[in-house]
Amino acid sequence: MFIRRIIDHLLNQVLVEGLANSRWFQRFAVWSNSAMKELQAKSKDHSATIDTHMTSFVDLAKQKSQQVGAERAGLRQEFQQELKKVQDQQQQMKR
Repeated sequence: MFIRRIIDHLLNQVLVEGLANSRWFQRFAVWSNSAMKELQAKSKDHSATIDTHMTSFVDLAKQKSQQVGAERAGLRQEFQQELKKVQDQQQQMKR
């Protein structure tokens, strides 16, 4: 266990120093940092746009749902009226 910790420490130290002194890794770190900052800025800009679109979508969905509800109520009422007419006709035929 002790030897493993020593080996881990030495490997970590060599790895960290190697990466810290590597030009490629330094360029990669700078590039990834700037890319993340750019993505964060874009996401802030786009989050406002998405919020606007979602709000309008929700409003439109509410309107459509109310329309469908009103249409269903109208259709239900028409159906009940027609059903009553048919039942009345059946009763008249029975007489």
